[in-house]
Amino acid sequence: MKLSDIKGGHRVERDGEFLSIAEMPRWRSGALVPITDATQIDRLSRSNFHGCVVISKTLLPKVPKDVGVIVSDRSFEELCEIHNDIVKEGSFYKPLVENVIDCSAEIHQTAVISGKGVRIGKRCIIGPKAMILEGSTLEDDAVIGPGAVIGNEDPLSFRKGSALEKALSSGGVIIRKDVEIHANCNVSRAVFGGSTEIGAGAKFDNLISIGQNAKVGERSFLAACASIGSNVDMGEEVWIGPNSTVSSGVTLGDKAYVTIGAVVVGDVGQGKKVTGNPAIDHDIFIERLKKMR
Repeated sequence: MKLSDIKGGHRVERDGEFLSIAEMPRWRSGALVPITDATQIDRLSRSNFHGCVVISKTLLPKVPKDVGVIVSDRSFEELCEIHNDIVKEGSFYKPLVENVIDCSAEIHQTAVISGKGVRIGKRCIIGPKAMILEGSTLEDDAVIGPGAVIGNEDPLSFRKGSALEKALSSGGVIIRKDVEIHANCNVSRAVFGGSTEIGAGAKFDNLISIGQNAKVGERSFLAACASIGSNVDMGEEVWIGPNSTVSSGVTLGDKAYVTIGAVVVGDVGQGKKVTGNPAIDHDIFIERLKKMR
């Protein structure tokens, strides 16, 4: 789709084509993305990005010449308006297809399966009062516990004038092979197309919340009451402690370790262990704690 094809009177500074809509950090080349600061432009440039951006007039001179541009001082809100208009128009995002449910899947009689857009693989187990909503794919041997909701609408909202509007969900959820999600967890479907993804072999304790378009890496473990924000990019074999929070847009490297009750607001490198609110290196936290005693 070209920027010039978008209806609604948006200020197209330089026309360009895009194949998807995305947010940082889980954008893809060929996407239309909102840019809110110069560091994001630097990241796009380093990755050889080809696509389009919504950006303020102040940051416009930093945009590479081969990138399409819509100018707006409300880059994220403008992106949401564009997205909602495209969803309503109906031809940009893939339509939902008929359900495909393998005959070997065990689905409790009180579970709720959406009438369209659901794929359930071999030997999956769906527990009592669990909900598998449209746009959700469960690969083989996935286990969904009692009361869990897969594919819930994310409450992502934006300002339009004085009103608060909801961004319409057009993506889905992919639960890879051998994932176990226990009681009363929520995995939100992606808003801007694409999928919230739970990697193969990941295990969730009870009462876990996963925001839209987040990615949980293979064989990661999330303990009870953990909250993972939207667009989080989590590596493999990550450990998330009980009652911990990972803020939206954070990247966690492979084998990162988030201790009990930590509040993670910045990226965590591969193999790093963080503690506290806000979370810092665990060893530094312990040293500071000793000095307080």
